[in-house]
Amino acid sequence: MQLSHSLLVSFLAFADLVVSAPSSFSLYAYGNELVAGMRLFYADGYAYVGDSAPSFASQATNVTFSLTDDSRFVAYPIDNVTWTSNPSMCIGAGEGDLKTVGFASNYKNVSDGVIVTGFGLFGGYAYNSKAGSIEMYFVASPTNETGIYQIKWDASLSETSESIMPISLRTAAPATPSG
Repeated sequence: MQLSHSLLVSFLAFADLVVSAPSSFSLYAYGNELVAGMRLFYADGYAYVGDSAPSFASQATNVTFSLTDDSRFVAYPIDNVTWTSNPSMCIGAGEGDLKTVGFASNYKNVSDGVIVTGFGLFGGYAYNSKAGSIEMYFVASPTNETGIYQIKWDASLSETSESIMPISLRTAAPATPSG
């Protein structure tokens, strides 16, 4: 979703009125082809969503995030995992428009093209504005494990493969049915 210049100006004027982001939050994936509210996990430096962490990863943990003053999503493990520093969510570099979403343990020393800043929340929806406009180009790509998807960023929204599904990442946990 790319906003026009006048809409972006209106959005920025309105942004001062938006309640600030929670100090700690989880992210959940929503999309037409996914079970609503799959939780985001850290697994070997990459972002995945599913009902549980990927079993194929050597280190996988459920994470919560905080939003820093310099627009980074910093991850904190929920499970008993030892990290030397808390990694920042990032959008990978590389050729083409489809990029991996992962975590940079040293956000000040990343490869050229890796995006670690510009993240934010609007109405509980995660976005990145590093390119100058609010963008929500998250997609889910199936893995070889049923119900586990790798999160990627499709800057052009050009991937038309049936396996790549547009999603939104939100702070809203899925509703649990009563009864």
